[in-house]
Amino acid sequence: MNINFKSIVIAIFTSVILIFSSCRKSEEVTHSVESDEPSIKISWTHGKLMLIGTGEITSNDAATFAYLSGEKNGKLIVLTDGSNQNISSLWQDLFGEVVIIELDESKSELGSADLAVFKTATALWLENDLSKRFAGTKLNDEIKMLFRKCRTVGGQGKAAEGLASFVKDGHEIREGFGLLSNSYVHATDNDQFNEIIDHLPGRIGWEIPSGGSVVIYKGRQISVVGDNEITIKVAANGEWNERVATFKQVNNRSYDNLPYSTDLVSWNRSAIARLGDLFPPTVAPVPEVAKGALMIIGGSGYPENMWEDVVAFSGGVDAKYVCLTQTESSTGAEKLKDLGCTNVSVYVVSENSNGVQNVNDPALLEAIENADMLYFGGGRTYKYMDSYVGTQAQVKMNGLLERGGIIVGSSAGAQILGDFLVRGDPRTNDTLWMEGNDLGLSFIRGVIIDAHFRQRGREYTLPTLLMKHPQMLGIGIDEATALFVQGTDAKVLGKNAVTFYDLKNQKVWNTPFLEIGDPIVLYSGEVYNLKERKRN
Repeated sequence: MNINFKSIVIAIFTSVILIFSSCRKSEEVTHSVESDEPSIKISWTHGKLMLIGTGEITSNDAATFAYLSGEKNGKLIVLTDGSNQNISSLWQDLFGEVVIIELDESKSELGSADLAVFKTATALWLENDLSKRFAGTKLNDEIKMLFRKCRTVGGQGKAAEGLASFVKDGHEIREGFGLLSNSYVHATDNDQFNEIIDHLPGRIGWEIPSGGSVVIYKGRQISVVGDNEITIKVAANGEWNERVATFKQVNNRSYDNLPYSTDLVSWNRSAIARLGDLFPPTVAPVPEVAKGALMIIGGSGYPENMWEDVVAFSGGVDAKYVCLTQTESSTGAEKLKDLGCTNVSVYVVSENSNGVQNVNDPALLEAIENADMLYFGGGRTYKYMDSYVGTQAQVKMNGLLERGGIIVGSSAGAQILGDFLVRGDPRTNDTLWMEGNDLGLSFIRGVIIDAHFRQRGREYTLPTLLMKHPQMLGIGIDEATALFVQGTDAKVLGKNAVTFYDLKNQKVWNTPFLEIGDPIVLYSGEVYNLKERKRN
C-alpha cells in the first residue's frame, strides 16, 4: 500500500487520542483513562532487533547479532531475494545452523517446510528489503510471531529500513514489516532524513549512518554498537519543540556487555505527546486534592504516629487496605498489620521476562475499587508509570480519592503521586528528568515532587528542572518526613523538613552551583497553602 506524506499526517491526526500509557503485554494497543476505546499505539519491542547502516558489516556487528541469538546453539534463517550468492560465508562460523530461504520474484509465500523452520529458529536476518512485497502478508505474520518469542531479527541498509512501520519508497511512504512500531528508519546514504521525519509527526525517526548499528532489546533498551553515532529524532509539532539526540557506544567493551544508551519507551511517549497539548502546560494548574487525602513521604522511615493517623482517616482497623510493592514484601502492609488491620492485600509490581509490565490484574482492580487506602512503596518511579499511568487501575485510584479515601506513597511511591514525574530513567535513579518518562499519576497536579531530599543533596538538583519549568511548584521532602495534603493545605509531619520552591514568584539568588529561588522550608506542624504558594 502506497501512502503519500499528506495522507500519513491526516491519518495520524484523525485517528489518534493522545495518551501517555503503559504497553500491553502482547498487543500494541493502549487505552484512554476516560474510556475503553483504543488509542494510539505505544509499543515495546517483543524481541531483539539489530539495525545496521550501509557499508561493510563489521566482525563486531556480526558477533553481536550472533551473541543475541545463541551463537553456536542458535539457528539462523536468512531471507534473501537471491541476489547475494555469498550469504553463508558471513554467518556460517557464528551459528550452529544457518538456513537460507530465497524469495525471488516467482515466490509469493513460504512453503510448509520453510514455515516449519520459523518455529525452531532463534534468529532471522533479512538480506534485502522484502517489505514491499510481503508487508501485511502471512510471511509478515510469521516474522512478527518469531519476534514475539523474543528471538532476534536484523537487517542492513534497506532491509533494516523495512523492519520499521514506514519505509520511504521513491517519493512515497509505504508500510514496512512493523517490528519497530511508530518508527521510520533511515539506514542508507542520502540526506533526506530530516525532511522525512518532519513530515511524520508523532513518529520516531532513526538515522543510522554507514557503518553504524543499533540494538534494541529487553522491551525498551537501546544500545549503539561500534564507533559511529546514530541519531534519534521526534519532530516538532504545535507548541512542542523537536526532541533529537545522538548516541554512540558508551564504552569500548565487547558485544557481550552491551551498553544501555537510551530508552525506547520514552521516545515513543515523546512522539505521541507531540500530537497533543504541551506538557507541562505553560500555566500550571493549582495543586489541590479536592476529595480524600494524600500522605506523601520522603522515604527511609516514617513520622511518629503517622500510620495511626492513616488508619484513623481510612476508617479504622476494619477498613480495606491495598499495598503496591516492587519487592516481595511491603513495609506499609507490615505497619498496618502491626496496628491490627486485617483487610490488608499486597500486590507486587512485576514485569515479564521481556521487560513488559504486567498490568490490569483483575484482582488488583477489584481490590482498589473497594479500598479505603492505597499505599505505594519505594523502588523505581518508571515501574509505577509503566504499570498504571493511563490504565483502568489509575481510573479506580482516582475513584478511591473521590470516595474520600487516602493514597499514601513513600520514596518512589511519593514521587509518582504528582503530575510531573522525576527520576523516570530506567537506567539509573540519578537522572533527574527523562523526557517521555515524566508523567506521574497526577493525584495532585502542578507539582514536581522529589524524595530523600536534603539527605541526598537534591536541593542542588531539583531547582535545575524548575528553572526550565518555573510555573511548576517544586516540593522536596526529607527522609522520615511526610506531607499530608487535603484540599490546598499541605501539613508537614516528622522530624525533618519539606522544602517548597516557587520560582515563578520568588526572587532568584546565586549559589556556587546555580541560580535558584529562595525556598520556603517548613517543619513538623507547619502548613503550606498550595494555592497561594505561601506558608499559612
